[in-house]
Amino acid sequence: MFISNEMMLSLRLKRGKLNITKKESARQTGVSPKTFQEVLDGKKTEVQERTFDKLNDWLLSEEKK
Repeated sequence: MFISNEMMLSLRLKRGKLNITKKESARQTGVSPKTFQEVLDGKKTEVQERTFDKLNDWLLSEEKK
């Protein structure tokens, strides 16, 4: 599965809105910190389907206060 530029931007925006670290974002998504970092940096655009699903689920989830 491919990570689009729009999805990458959405991941960055949500992380910024929640004001959390990349490591915490990775923990919340269930994706490894290294993979999460590479996705945000645009170094990794092709990921396994389960990784894509985890990132997508995180984007669609409601913010927890």
